[in-house]
Amino acid sequence: MGTRFTGDSKDPEVNVTAWCLLVVVVLAVFARLGTKYHIFKRLTSDDFLVIVSAAFCIAQVVTLSLAVAAGYGTHKKDVSDANFDQIMKNLWTASLLYIASLCFSKLSLVIFTLRLSPAAKDHRLGKIVAGLVVTWAIVAILGTAFECEVPRSWDFWNGKCINMVSHLHLHIGKEHCFAKIYQEAWHYFVCLSNMATEALILTQAFLLIKGIHASFKKRLVFASIFLPRILVIGVIIAQLPLIRPATTSTDPSYDICDISVIEELVQCLSIVTACWGQLKPFLTWLKLEGRLRVNTGTGDTYNLDSKSQFRSRERKANADYGLSSRSEPLVVSVTRDWEVDSQSSQTHIIRENQHPWMGEGEGPTIEGGQGGGEGAK
Repeated sequence: MGTRFTGDSKDPEVNVTAWCLLVVVVLAVFARLGTKYHIFKRLTSDDFLVIVSAAFCIAQVVTLSLAVAAGYGTHKKDVSDANFDQIMKNLWTASLLYIASLCFSKLSLVIFTLRLSPAAKDHRLGKIVAGLVVTWAIVAILGTAFECEVPRSWDFWNGKCINMVSHLHLHIGKEHCFAKIYQEAWHYFVCLSNMATEALILTQAFLLIKGIHASFKKRLVFASIFLPRILVIGVIIAQLPLIRPATTSTDPSYDICDISVIEELVQCLSIVTACWGQLKPFLTWLKLEGRLRVNTGTGDTYNLDSKSQFRSRERKANADYGLSSRSEPLVVSVTRDWEVDSQSSQTHIIRENQHPWMGEGEGPTIEGGQGGGEGAK
């Protein structure tokens, strides 16, 4: 017990970090779902995507714990061959679950962002970003699953793996050890492409914000929904210097642990930041300022109210909060010159009423209008 937390073992570092971060993930997801259901009385597809992401996260943490139970975190010389095989199998499985979890958390945020705007181009951009995220996940999963020769595709130590860089030939005493540079280039590719998809998600969000003509303060509040996602990119950058030492190590059961810890943090931040924008303060703000509501019909999309519905709800909200009916709301116009697919020039209106950031208002909406006064669907 006294040596368990010394430098001779990293298993507490891996296990404690993984399970603590999992608790954070579960709390964030439950907070998101509870808030969403309380305010809108239903869940939408982006909520179900984050549930799937959390499920993969739970499975990944359990699998990583099985690797720790087999000896992951201790030096290879202290691990039997049978246990080392179990470590490699569990790490291989955990890697696949990790990528799947990231994919669904990214998609959840992409769909949420896409549905905040009624503009056709924002929808097209969102679909492109979602397609690139899915493509990244498929390539990363297949590449990771089959980087070593089947049927021992999990055996990165003794198996025949794709050699994208070179090999390291080592002699340790009388033992002839042929240690491969375990997919160094592949790991760099997965990390950098993961970072690229995060950059695309942020670009999608900030292009939406750029199209909103509002005060700097209101833009900043809207941007704060997405800004925490930068933390994910920061942690991925921190992972890059760890790849080479881990992939060239002759003590993988010990040296790869640092990458596992970083991946747990990336996974946690990816899910938590996907939930961030749907916690109570932001949803309340979107309801009162952005006038967002969820369609209660058969489709699980965010929807827009007609002008008359909006004004009716606005008058009721003013009465509820004791605001003068003579106070004029802020009208935020989001225009798209490049929407040539519309038969008439279309302006999407987001009314930003000067209500404080407070509890739920009555009937959150975003107004979408055309030249003829027809509401957007």
